[in-house]
Amino acid sequence: MNRPSIMITAFLAIASIISFTYPVLASEKDTQTTIFVLFDNGVNSTLSERQAKSQMSLSDWMDNDLVRVFGRYSKDGYQAKLIENRKEFIPKPNTYLLTVKIIEYRPGSKAARIVVGFGAGGVTLKVHYELSANGTNAILTKDDSTYSGREWITAARKLNQNMAKVVTEKLGN
Repeated sequence: MNRPSIMITAFLAIASIISFTYPVLASEKDTQTTIFVLFDNGVNSTLSERQAKSQMSLSDWMDNDLVRVFGRYSKDGYQAKLIENRKEFIPKPNTYLLTVKIIEYRPGSKAARIVVGFGAGGVTLKVHYELSANGTNAILTKDDSTYSGREWITAARKLNQNMAKVVTEKLGN
């Protein structure tokens, strides 16, 4: 072996030993922010049995989808976890509580969407959501709604994408 190759091999060996012995400290961007999602289906006694069942199905799909949508922000340091009640949220650094409530859900008419088209029989969906760091004092409060001439999944996904965007922008500032 010649002298330059010995020098390079020694340098690489020393560099690898140092990198394992003294790892680089994690930057703030590497810190994971966890958003606990608490979803209220908004079902109450004023809804008919059919409406209540439909709204519960929407809520079941929407809460799981919201966690999946936040998964798209994982490279930015965000993750979401679904919880069933407020007691499951324990305030810690880099943890937030996102409470979402369905205010109004009108499934529209599938027959009108198919036969007439042009937005007839569309789905209307309204939600209210709040983000807090300690579970009580909201740092973000917002009402959002959407109308879709397509299926309810389109409306629900749009609101979930809006929520994730607004929440991550708020926390990114």
